[in-house]
Amino acid sequence: MEKAGRHHRLFQAIVLLALAIGQIATARLTEFLGIGQAVEIRSAVLGHPLVPWKYAFIIWGFIYFYSLVAAIWQVLPRQRHDTALLATGWNIAGVYLVNCIWQIWVPVMDIDWISVALIVIGLFFGINGLLQLKALGGLTRRERLFIYSPLALVTGWLTAAAFVNFTSAMLGTGIGLDPTELWVSALFLVALIAFGGYMVWVICSSVYAIALVWALFWILMANLHREHEPVMVWLAGFGIVAVVAMRIVTMVMKPFVPKAQRIESA
Repeated sequence: MEKAGRHHRLFQAIVLLALAIGQIATARLTEFLGIGQAVEIRSAVLGHPLVPWKYAFIIWGFIYFYSLVAAIWQVLPRQRHDTALLATGWNIAGVYLVNCIWQIWVPVMDIDWISVALIVIGLFFGINGLLQLKALGGLTRRERLFIYSPLALVTGWLTAAAFVNFTSAMLGTGIGLDPTELWVSALFLVALIAFGGYMVWVICSSVYAIALVWALFWILMANLHREHEPVMVWLAGFGIVAVVAMRIVTMVMKPFVPKAQRIESA
């Protein structure tokens, strides 16, 4: 049984490392092959008040780098028996795999309902993985740094991406409401803030909150400089304050106690 678990963890580690590299490789694969249109162009064509300003997507560089560092860390021999990785490793792999598929699908096929479904699936894997880690409890500082936080970063960004892609798909397919109308984008922004704020409360991760605040900030900037919609500026600003306040509350009410400290205090 122990030998089978060792082999399972080794296989999981290799898959995670391969998919972390795959995310980087597929980011510009279609552009390298000369097929489809870049994601930035697809996003610009379907622009509306909820689409963040162009600089927002720099976060993908941080996501890729952090994911790769974490994937290298988890493949090291010392992590062969890590219970946190065994518990949620396949959720992390699911997020990375969805990212790889999405980065090929959108340039080739456009932002459509399948691209939305992919993000929702990735978000599900991310949230499920974070909840499993939270339920497991007693994470060490290294597990927080190399397992929990990288997953929280990409999950926080996917939270915002799910709402933005949904509204873009409505615009692109002509099915549903028109997000170019202020009230529609404002409604979805409020929904994003409410859902994201709730997840900050549940997940208790500063990194998740930072990713969400990053998205809201660039939505604010887009409406300040591109869309010129004061209502969206104020809503996004409120969202930033609300998310930060929620995280401060969770830090006070649900402080993180590392495993080693718990053992010593027992």
